[in-house]
Amino acid sequence: MDEVSRITKHVLLGGWACLWVVALGSIVRGEDDRVLEETAAARTEAEQQQNLIDLGANFDANLFEQQGNGWVLRGNNVGLQLQGRLIINGRVVMNRGRPIAAEGEEQPPESPTFARARALAEKRLARIDDACELTAEQRHTLRLAVESDIRRFAAAIDTMRGTYAGVRVNLNDPEGQKKWHQFQQDVQQCRQQLRTLFDSGSLFAGVLPATLDVRQVAAIEAEVTARQSFRWRAMVISTVAKMDDMLGLNQKQHDLIKEALLARAPALRIDELTPEQENAHLQLNLVYMVLSGVDTKGLKAAMSDRQWKTLALLMNQGRSMRSWIEQQGILEPKAP
Repeated sequence: MDEVSRITKHVLLGGWACLWVVALGSIVRGEDDRVLEETAAARTEAEQQQNLIDLGANFDANLFEQQGNGWVLRGNNVGLQLQGRLIINGRVVMNRGRPIAAEGEEQPPESPTFARARALAEKRLARIDDACELTAEQRHTLRLAVESDIRRFAAAIDTMRGTYAGVRVNLNDPEGQKKWHQFQQDVQQCRQQLRTLFDSGSLFAGVLPATLDVRQVAAIEAEVTARQSFRWRAMVISTVAKMDDMLGLNQKQHDLIKEALLARAPALRIDELTPEQENAHLQLNLVYMVLSGVDTKGLKAAMSDRQWKTLALLMNQGRSMRSWIEQQGILEPKAP
């Protein structure tokens, strides 16, 4: 083979080798790119999964474990609610609010709905019993009414909970935030139903006066009035002390305002209070609201012009906040 042929052969072989290396590099780079893309996609999906909140699985925790405006969020839930059932690790442990024991296990405790409602009922029955000494027959009658109210409440809760069964939302997404806000409103509504479960309109409230005798009814009314008066007096004393600092009241002015307020005690709620109903700001404005309804002639005559201007501002503040104050549930609902 002459020199030219050998050179040509080496050039051709070298060219093919380069092409093979380039092709192999492209294949390797393609595999690397695909792995990186799949890893990034998996990471993105994992991050999205971490941001997902199962509203159905968070329903009972927010209804029964939190009060007032408190909220809890638990992601990566091991429990999944589907069509009224709670499934954990593939086993149905709750069906339509009723616990289901696994084979060979004892029956688990009752659902949180019944447990929480019955706890409130027992607390109220104990207070009534202490006030008027119920007979065994009366206690049995009242418990039957309580159970009826609880079952009605549980059915409403099951219906509301069912609307969120299996619903998972991403709180980083506007649509997820919208669903979360709706969830909060619905849970707040259920909290209110729980707090007022045995109030006016319930079977328990209707049966109670018919079950007790005249003496017992009077004893309960006296007990309620005493608790309301004690609670109201504490609010008045605290608020008038603050007014002392603002207005520089003398003893006569102080006593005049306090007596006017104590004479107009509102129907305060005394059962199942929320942290918000114990809020000092709410109680302060409730006192201002009540003060705005007293006869102001005597108050105005006892004050200096500067004191009266400040006091009038406080009363106007309370008057303007009446709707908000009533919405907080600090007062007993008005009879229909």
